[in-house]
Amino acid sequence: MNLPELITLIISVALTLMVFSYILGDRLFFGIATHILIGVSAGFLALVAIQKVILPYLILPLADPDGSGFWLALVPLVLSILLVLTLFRRGIQAGAIPLAFLGGVMAALAIVGVTRGTLAPQILSMLGRFEPAQLMREAQPQWSAILEALMILLGVISVLFVFHHRGQSKAGELVRPVFLEGVGSIGQIFIGITFGALFVGLFSSALIALISSLSEIIRFISLWF
Repeated sequence: MNLPELITLIISVALTLMVFSYILGDRLFFGIATHILIGVSAGFLALVAIQKVILPYLILPLADPDGSGFWLALVPLVLSILLVLTLFRRGIQAGAIPLAFLGGVMAALAIVGVTRGTLAPQILSMLGRFEPAQLMREAQPQWSAILEALMILLGVISVLFVFHHRGQSKAGELVRPVFLEGVGSIGQIFIGITFGALFVGLFSSALIALISSLSEIIRFISLWF
């Protein structure tokens, strides 16, 4: 093992032990490790933003006034200047313009991403379960495929009814019909199963990271004994 690898290993073991010190009730070293993580992450993101966004799309086009991207680069420059004005009291209203523009763009991208990347594929996948080629083979019904398709359809409909809040108002309280309550209860079961699966995935990832950290500590100790 060369010197850089040894230094990296010592730093990683020290940070791991600082994080584990939280179990013993120590918050000083845990806070230092957390702040180091946040600082390194912020610095890395800032470096990526400078190299991948600011330099190629703002600085370089402004350095060439005769280029086609010069006037287009003025738009983010003006928005950035307005955003800096939010640091001053008189510029708060002007700074709301780039914030509103940024919020609108992010909301539009999120809606398009969710629709094209999640909602539409899931709807098409659910509809594909009811294709005759999936449910029938050699003129015989495939009961396992039919049951699976019906369970998926029941899960989708019941989860939608969980977020259905319309009902009759009695004494100032919203009372939903018994049918909606029953279907919504089934949807809550599906949501609980989904969150349980997500928790298992996160727990497995954390456990793998813990095992990796412990193996690094054992490796570090084995170097000296």
